[in-house]
Amino acid sequence: MADKIELHNKTGFYEKKGHIFSNVNIIIVILVITLLFIGYVVYLYFYSSVDDLIKINSSYYGQNILLYEPLFQENTNTINDCIDMCKNDLTCDGITYNKDTQVCMGTKNGQIRNETASYSAWVKPKNIDTKVSTDFKKAILVGYAKSPRSISGIKISNPYMLGNYCYSFNLTIYDFYKNYGSWRHIFHKGTDIKNGAILDYQSWENLVKDIPNQVIGVWLAPFTNNLRIAVKTTTLSNRTYGSYADAFVEKCDDTGNCFITDMPSGKWTDNSKASDGSNPNTKVDSYLEYFDQDLQNIPINSQVNIIINFRNNNAEVYFNGKIVKITQLDGTPNSDKSNLYVLNDKTVNCEISNLLYYPDAIKLSDVQKIISIAPQIQ
Repeated sequence: MADKIELHNKTGFYEKKGHIFSNVNIIIVILVITLLFIGYVVYLYFYSSVDDLIKINSSYYGQNILLYEPLFQENTNTINDCIDMCKNDLTCDGITYNKDTQVCMGTKNGQIRNETASYSAWVKPKNIDTKVSTDFKKAILVGYAKSPRSISGIKISNPYMLGNYCYSFNLTIYDFYKNYGSWRHIFHKGTDIKNGAILDYQSWENLVKDIPNQVIGVWLAPFTNNLRIAVKTTTLSNRTYGSYADAFVEKCDDTGNCFITDMPSGKWTDNSKASDGSNPNTKVDSYLEYFDQDLQNIPINSQVNIIINFRNNNAEVYFNGKIVKITQLDGTPNSDKSNLYVLNDKTVNCEISNLLYYPDAIKLSDVQKIISIAPQIQ
């Protein structure tokens, strides 16, 4: 009996000693190895070397090569500079770089193809775009630009409500002394610019004279790194508030008798108010308004995000996600189907990325979403 008990105790002892998780040191070692493995996997997933993703002797152009148009085409010193452009462009899926010509081409929905030794390709990892929603991509007018670009106004929808729309863009100024002494063009939507035309204006009055239509305009001042926002507005003058004079229209019958009415035609027409043939007193006036308060001393070599949110007669300005100015306009911001022009000469040494347009006034929560996709501003 004693032997059985001793054997049982020995067996229990051996079972306890043989259980691997009974040793604290072993548990610690296993946990450390597990954490190191997880950390290594995360590192490979998020921070793997760009060089490992570069495909030499390859190109990344559109799937239909006959209809292919690059998102951007810029000269860069290295392929890494080219890759950085694509990273800043939410619509860019990959690049093709020619090391001989130093031409960088960004592509959306591309395809890897075999090329000569001059070409290298890079495809953006899917994890880079995890924060980007489809709505943001639809709102992008220009993904990246460092040289002149233009967008047809036909592709830009009108606001859902008159005077309610929003623009957002990331701007990096490298050297604001370029074209010092002239208003430097960032972008504007409005008056057409002829191919090759140089926008050389030291006087704002002369600029407005030649470019009177700006349903939005963004300019850098001639002698400082201050931004100016311009917008053409419409206002009603000579109007008696509380009445609706323009609701009454002049109608004439077959006998030549004229009258004014706010009723529809036919038997509903009210012909009891005789017309004197005069035009309504209310007039429509248009002005190019501008504001530049709190958009001064834009930092150099640092990406900033600027949002201009038009809400009826108010303009809200956000700088890196924080509201810095609410300006009350004299009139209601206009909108039309004019073309959009980006970085036309004369401009400054800068780059613009993720130029977004919303056909409605946005909310504060939308501002935070925009900032969340500008990683250099976090």
